[in-house]
Amino acid sequence: MIELLVARQAAVLIASALGAYTDAKTGYIYDWITLPLIAIGLALNVVEQNFFGILIGAAIFAAGYAFYFTGKFGGGDVKLFAGIAMAIPFQGGTLFIFPVVLFAALGAVVFYGTLYTLKYARKGIKWKDNEKGVRRALLMGALMAIYFLVLLQAGFVSFSYTAFFAVPLLFALAFLALENGIRKEFFLKRIPVKELEEDEIIAFDFMSESEKEKFPKIRGIIGTKEIKWLGEKGFREIPVYRNLPRFGPFIFLGVLIAIALPNAVMFVMGGGA
Repeated sequence: MIELLVARQAAVLIASALGAYTDAKTGYIYDWITLPLIAIGLALNVVEQNFFGILIGAAIFAAGYAFYFTGKFGGGDVKLFAGIAMAIPFQGGTLFIFPVVLFAALGAVVFYGTLYTLKYARKGIKWKDNEKGVRRALLMGALMAIYFLVLLQAGFVSFSYTAFFAVPLLFALAFLALENGIRKEFFLKRIPVKELEEDEIIAFDFMSESEKEKFPKIRGIIGTKEIKWLGEKGFREIPVYRNLPRFGPFIFLGVLIAIALPNAVMFVMGGGA
């Protein structure tokens, strides 16, 4: 069934490449990219009678939307991940979506961690805005260092495996330490309610206490109903996050690595031993 595998890989590569392009250019991964991929994956799984593949795609979709409603992922990212999982359920004896997400996340952490930390440093880091973040990052860094040290001493993982994760984790910790200040400097906007768009991410951390009291239903994403509700409650403007980092190009990167280096995930899962 090599032909079907090639068809699956081609569909995923084309969809993720288009998603990377439109996300980088506009900030959106459109339904005309993701829905055909989901349909292709569904059709191929039916042809192969691989109904477990359909369940994997549905599970990724459900899990992704839990993150979407908290403002952690865009809706297009979720649909693209679901389409990828359905189009290629397994490869190399493991879930194909696992290395895609892993390498996409690692790439995004290193790139954006470097980019925004340097940009913030050039503007001038406001340490008062980041006191909690710095303490949290130091604590997490210490716990992770102890964790990997124990694994190394016990022989469960190799030094190369530890180093593989150490670099992106350092970038992640740097971003975590300065996250509040970075969000405030680069993504925070106060937008009039009449100018709000669907799928806005509310910046609850930067709401005033009076705004929080008037906004009891806390969720990350708002839609047309919530926008109407805000107007009815007398909100003139609210803080939201805009121009957030785009994840689409890194999903494409994850797909490329997962297809080109199918054994890479065995290194990760096997601890590099």
